[in-house]
Amino acid sequence: MDEIYHLWLAAVPSPIPEEEARIYWNCKDDPTPVLDEGLRRASYVYVGSWGDEHEPENLYAGQGHCPANRLHSWLFYIGTIDRYQAPLLDEELLAQLVEFYRPRSGDLPAAAIELPRLESFLRQHLGLYLLTQEPGSETYG
Repeated sequence: MDEIYHLWLAAVPSPIPEEEARIYWNCKDDPTPVLDEGLRRASYVYVGSWGDEHEPENLYAGQGHCPANRLHSWLFYIGTIDRYQAPLLDEELLAQLVEFYRPRSGDLPAAAIELPRLESFLRQHLGLYLLTQEPGSETYG
C-alpha cells in the first residue's frame, strides 16, 4: 500500500540554531528547545498531500509529480544544502515556492490548496522562517 505524505508549512518567528536545524532535518530525537518554542509560536497552513507515485524518478530538488511534493523537496534542499537552517521567507523564496507550486503537465492528481491561498499565507509571513511541520507533531521533517 502507498504511503501518504502530508505537507504543512510552519512560519516560525525566529531563526533556528544550525545544530537544532540539523537535528530537525535529520529527524532525530535530540533536544531542540529553540525549535520547539518556535514551532509553538508558528503559524501553519496545510498545503497538500502526495503518495509514492508522486515521487520523481530522479531525486532532484524541486521535482515531483504534484505541487506539495515539489515544495517539500525544495524546502528540504535549501534547508540542508551549504548549512542546516530553517530557510528565511523572503521575496526570492516566495517566488520560488509559487513557481514550484504551479501545476505542470506531468502532475498526477493530489490533494492541494489553491495557489492564491498559499501565496497569501507566504506574503503574510515574509521575514519568518519556513519549516515543513504539522502543528502539534513531535516528528520533525
